[in-house]
Amino acid sequence: MAEIRAAQASAGRAGQTVHVFGELVVFLDDTEAAAVARKQRLDERAGTEYRSDAQIHAGTAAGLADLLQDWQAGGLSGFRLRPGALPHDLTQITGQLVPELQRRGLFRTGYEADTLRGLLGLGHPANRYAAA
Repeated sequence: MAEIRAAQASAGRAGQTVHVFGELVVFLDDTEAAAVARKQRLDERAGTEYRSDAQIHAGTAAGLADLLQDWQAGGLSGFRLRPGALPHDLTQITGQLVPELQRRGLFRTGYEADTLRGLLGLGHPANRYAAA
């Protein structure tokens, strides 16, 4: 994060909001062993190990919540989670992970704004076509 903030300052944007998001492909199950085994079965069926441009996490919702909490403490603004296999992992994210994050006070229980820009606390950009 220090490198990102230094680049932000050198670009003359030190006082502006810049969000940094982590990205994960997630395989979630009731136990870490079950999640790892399920991913391995998917790899075997595909004939190759799953690879991604994002970090891959196979484990429990609580374990993923721990990781996200650590990353948040390290300065990340948020996360993009990609379910490894539908519908199972999406159901695990919505039914297990989100409630765990809410219990820890790390995930909203309602929306404070109507737009993504509003949720991120970003103002409206200047209209480059407006008269100066």
